[in-house]
Amino acid sequence: MPKEVPLNAYLATILQKSNIDAEPECKQPNGKFIDVRCVVGDKVVAIEAKHGYSNSMLKGAISDANERLAQDLCDVAIAIAYPDDYKTLADLEAGEVKAYVRTQTFEANSAELTRQAKKAQWRTIKTSGFADYVRKAPEEIGSPDALAHMAEVAVASAAAKFTADEETSILRKMGDGARGTNLKGLLTDLLTAVMFHTKLDVIVEDSMPEVDARKNPPVMFNQAEWRPKTVLECRESEQIASAFEEAHDLWLAVDYKQILEWSCAILRALPDSPSTNAALHIIARAAVNIQRSSGGQHHDLVGITFCQSLETAKNDGSMYTTIPAASLLAHLLFHDADIVWSDFNQVTGQRIVDFACGTGTLLIAAANYILQREQTGRREEVAEALLERVLYGFDVNNRAIFQTATGLGMIAPRVAFRRMHLYSLILGIDPSDGRPKVGSLEMLDGKDQLSFNPRPATATRIDSTPAPLETDTFDIAIMNPPFTRDSLRHDQFGRKVEVELKAREKAMLDRTPVHRSGNSNGFLVLAEKHLESHGGRMGFVLPLGTATYPSALATRQMLAKRFHVKYLVVSYDPRRIYCSGNTRIGEMLVVLERKRRETPPPTAVIKLTQNPASASDAIACAESIIADEVEAHQWGFVDMIPSETIQSGDWSATQIADPRLYQIANSVPWAKTLGNQFEIVRTDLQGNTVKCGENERFAVPALYDHKESHCDTLEVEPDTWVKPKADKPKAQGMMSRPTSLKLPFRMSWTSARASACITSVEAVGAAWYGAIPVHTGEHSGSDVEKAVCLILNSTIGKLSMLLVRNNKKPSYSKLSIDGLQRIPIPSIAGMNAEAIHMLSSEFDRLKKLPRLPFPDAHKCSVQIAIDKAVCDATGYDEDLCDDARYLLAQEPLITGKPYNAQLQPQERLTHNDFV
Repeated sequence: MPKEVPLNAYLATILQKSNIDAEPECKQPNGKFIDVRCVVGDKVVAIEAKHGYSNSMLKGAISDANERLAQDLCDVAIAIAYPDDYKTLADLEAGEVKAYVRTQTFEANSAELTRQAKKAQWRTIKTSGFADYVRKAPEEIGSPDALAHMAEVAVASAAAKFTADEETSILRKMGDGARGTNLKGLLTDLLTAVMFHTKLDVIVEDSMPEVDARKNPPVMFNQAEWRPKTVLECRESEQIASAFEEAHDLWLAVDYKQILEWSCAILRALPDSPSTNAALHIIARAAVNIQRSSGGQHHDLVGITFCQSLETAKNDGSMYTTIPAASLLAHLLFHDADIVWSDFNQVTGQRIVDFACGTGTLLIAAANYILQREQTGRREEVAEALLERVLYGFDVNNRAIFQTATGLGMIAPRVAFRRMHLYSLILGIDPSDGRPKVGSLEMLDGKDQLSFNPRPATATRIDSTPAPLETDTFDIAIMNPPFTRDSLRHDQFGRKVEVELKAREKAMLDRTPVHRSGNSNGFLVLAEKHLESHGGRMGFVLPLGTATYPSALATRQMLAKRFHVKYLVVSYDPRRIYCSGNTRIGEMLVVLERKRRETPPPTAVIKLTQNPASASDAIACAESIIADEVEAHQWGFVDMIPSETIQSGDWSATQIADPRLYQIANSVPWAKTLGNQFEIVRTDLQGNTVKCGENERFAVPALYDHKESHCDTLEVEPDTWVKPKADKPKAQGMMSRPTSLKLPFRMSWTSARASACITSVEAVGAAWYGAIPVHTGEHSGSDVEKAVCLILNSTIGKLSMLLVRNNKKPSYSKLSIDGLQRIPIPSIAGMNAEAIHMLSSEFDRLKKLPRLPFPDAHKCSVQIAIDKAVCDATGYDEDLCDDARYLLAQEPLITGKPYNAQLQPQERLTHNDFV
């Protein structure tokens, strides 16, 4: 008898005492046993256990839990492991177990199980609290992350059923339709189509649809005998691919052309072999399970899987917008639009566009919002109008267009639609004329391009007639434009084609206020160009750097000049700083409406300390923003920024969560800037130099890294020696200007200790810029460097630096020379000699004392001494400096943790506490 059997009985007893219906060693109709079968509400929870914490035991527990799910014996499974030395009920009652909730139901090979055992998010649960863990397990079934993982695992498992030769054959049969993807990508599309099929099954169960001859070509069949097989019926067929193809062909008589013709093409390309049956069995089971779940109505749960299947994702900037972000943006964009929701013509007369629609999440969010708000009494007609007249989507990826069509179709599966305004554009060399084309950006070359350049996605895949555009002017634009660096963009093409595409892109953007380092700004100009001139609204998901990068200044000014920037929404929730599921960089939501007066109202800058994790949370958050109750409902903070500031391109309010800190930063009275008084020197050591010994020819000392364990004092020793690479003759010139004062090129605010430092000997830097004083008055250069180093390391100096940093992630920053030059500091030449001497002397006193990292700076005696010295020398308000130091300790970008307003009063230390 396995060692865990008596422990399973003890565990069931413990659960029963907590009023959970638990039965140990429960035999099932198929003859299988569940170690402990629990019933929680209407859900069956299977607990599968092993005795011991070894990898083989953990792997076995996961394998058994997966099997119970695959056998449809439970709704959710928990893999658990008992410690090796547990033998009695007393051991278990006073002890703990390792537990891991399983919701995906697909077989895994031995290597995958081993990986899961090692990488799984095992939790150590005290047995006294295990009942609560079991009660909460069913909540995992419908979570978007779990469902997206289910889709991902299903596609991977299905793809593994085919041999390499079979995969090659499938891709060859698909021809151009499979360009830029792989077998997993095609199976992702098939999973989406089968999910749509499950929606159609409900219609068959309720009532037989009628074929409308006005909307569809004549179809020869006996309608009385017309009945497509359901997904479950197809899954039980001997030839699953043929069954699905037959069912989809029958549904094509009703329509759904944009969805089902592509699925039929994929099904026809699959081989007539056991591999296909095994793969489609997995796909069908996943589709049913996802659609049964509470979140299954969202087609884009496979969006992450779709992006991961794109071999070109990092080059073309494919971003999967999360459903919560899409819901939040749609609500903020539409809530006060000039639409009478009871007027059918107004509701259906809108034209809404996404010029980079991807898998359609934002168009679906817009459609859902409209269907929730409409009060016309003609809901199905509104849904039909949305699909056929209101919504326009453009993308360079045919498969993305297919996903969009499917997702929109799921909104109203009872509505038969013949066409959608979903268009595939060319990124690459156009085979019709041999010229380079750059997707939607081609539309910047005159509005008339819209009348012929885009083609329906179906035209590039299957035999279908392109639908002409009905308009080239739109009322509302909603978009998550692609964002890729110029160095990565179009790298999926050969060098010759890449050069041609970049030249074409340059031609498209040369007449616009767009810096070509990132292409997302070009889509902002494109949307503005095709928006109604007398009105219109735009809503975007953009990289947070758009609010801070100097290269985006002209774009910010253009938008603020032509629009009222109504909302800027930034996340300071360390768990979710992003709005796109397949990125971890900071992002923001931007909502704009055409100006109605010269001086528009202030911009609401919303800094979320809780970024909604679900669509329902997003709606609640949006309603709080609209009602101006963000802080009351604890979503975060709001800053109301004057239109003059926004129009100048200063969007720095996005840089700090707490408005009190932003006000302190903006109140710094120093009129001079660092750039007025110092030359900032950059040495590009990486790629141009190699580390070497100090006695080698051309060797120069360097502060190469920004390691917290090394750079924890004001004065820092160089950490290496470098010399120019032999093939980089210009590198010698770069290294000819070593400096003492160093300013950071990049740093992590959660772990750094120094925001500037002085090297004990002059050195060059890799993670550091050099700074050379140029206007010192009568003061010595050494004293000036020490004084400024102390000022930049003060709380006010750090706060000023936060406002000029360039964000990739809020807590990890790069600082440009342009940004550093704008940091306010006192006029050094204007300071009296006593003040400079005092700062220099204080630097010498503190220079070798280690400092606490920034999150703990509010209780660091060295930091508090620095602040005291800087306030005394410059006249800055010491109480205000103390406030800033205390508030920074609560900032998520500093702590790397969710916002904490609960610092204890005794933690608000001042200089007097250390005297």
